[in-house]
Amino acid sequence: EEGKHSDNKILPWNEALKIVIVMGILYFCFKFLRYALDSWAPMLLEESFANIDTATAGHLSTVFDWVGFLGVIAGGYASDKIFRSHRTPVIFIMSVGTFISTLLLYLIGGTQLWLFVLLLGVIGFMMMGPDSLLSGTAAMDVSSKEKAVVATGIINGLGSIGPVIQELVIGYLKTNHGQSAVFLLLVIMAGTSVVGCGALWRYCKKQHLAL
Repeated sequence: EEGKHSDNKILPWNEALKIVIVMGILYFCFKFLRYALDSWAPMLLEESFANIDTATAGHLSTVFDWVGFLGVIAGGYASDKIFRSHRTPVIFIMSVGTFISTLLLYLIGGTQLWLFVLLLGVIGFMMMGPDSLLSGTAAMDVSSKEKAVVATGIINGLGSIGPVIQELVIGYLKTNHGQSAVFLLLVIMAGTSVVGCGALWRYCKKQHLAL
């Protein structure tokens, strides 16, 4: 009942559990963002640009998922080959990319249709990497084989709250405060993930964890 250390020392499960919970909270942030954009991007596109119809907005919004798929591959490759199976550096770097692209979407995304779509794709690319790593390989790396399923369940369980919450919160903001408030919330969530991912990476480096 222990996690793994980079120098093969034992990491007690009660310590690993703290990391798992933090990872679950971070996964919540990424799932919130992911499902918010999956659910609301077509409507946000249609309302931002009067010259496109509902069908076109729906088609254009799929760039988020198509380019996001490439982010999963890139994140996995980078963590395995460049960072030698360390996940937290990639998670942090891609979370910064998510924040920057989300902030740009909020500030200038509504000025040009191509810019909105481009930034939507960049967000998908940057977000899907951490999304995949947190719920997959990182969840298995943080704990022993015996506890890997438990760790994965906790991380995915906390993360799965995000899609539910985002529907309620974004629906309320859009109705009562307008589209700008929705974009601002996405920026805040992305910024929160940067802080959390940075703290996780720093902790793992300090403790010499192979994560």
